[in-house]
Amino acid sequence: MRKIVVLFVVLFTSFNANAQELRPFVGLGGFVHLYSFEKDLQSSPAASLSAGAEYKLFGFLLPEVEANYMFGKFKNRLESNTPVNSDKTFSTVSFSFAPKFAINGYGESAYIQIFPKYIYSIINANESISTTGQFGSKITERSASVSQHNLGLGVGVVINFDTWYSNALAINLSYNSIRVSNAFDQLNPGSEPTNNAGVYGIELKYYFGVKRLK
Repeated sequence: MRKIVVLFVVLFTSFNANAQELRPFVGLGGFVHLYSFEKDLQSSPAASLSAGAEYKLFGFLLPEVEANYMFGKFKNRLESNTPVNSDKTFSTVSFSFAPKFAINGYGESAYIQIFPKYIYSIINANESISTTGQFGSKITERSASVSQHNLGLGVGVVINFDTWYSNALAINLSYNSIRVSNAFDQLNPGSEPTNNAGVYGIELKYYFGVKRLK
């Protein structure tokens, strides 16, 4: 974990020192978990907050580094009338690198971008189990943490405001292979693995055109 953070800081510092144009950004996203179709599962929503920086390496190549925090609830089975109720929540802290590609005229007022992404994530899972019996109810809380190396892919539209390489808004559709279920499977080793296949959703990112280096 420490090596990943150090590498992230080195990349960010290098971008700031060497980029011809640099744009920091903040972002907000909404995601749901992707499962195999044969599983009897409920949709599990999640929200994300992000920050990072993009720099222009070439006219079409715009590498980006990002730190992301995602959180939400995890539902793995349709609820039934049983004396045991389980409330599952999770959070992830991720660091990523994306070699973004501008497709149609980076200098235009709007353009399309495609971004494959490498992601290192730390997943924290928490489960609160409430059991109702003859003598009342009992609450048991458990937690687990796992780390993962993941891949992602996204496509979006970037709208530049005012002048070229000024403030901009990106609207992205993205998928990444973060498997939140792995942490919960560790909490329930005797049960059938959930095996969610990642998360997908929409992100909004606002870029600040604050630096121009010639």
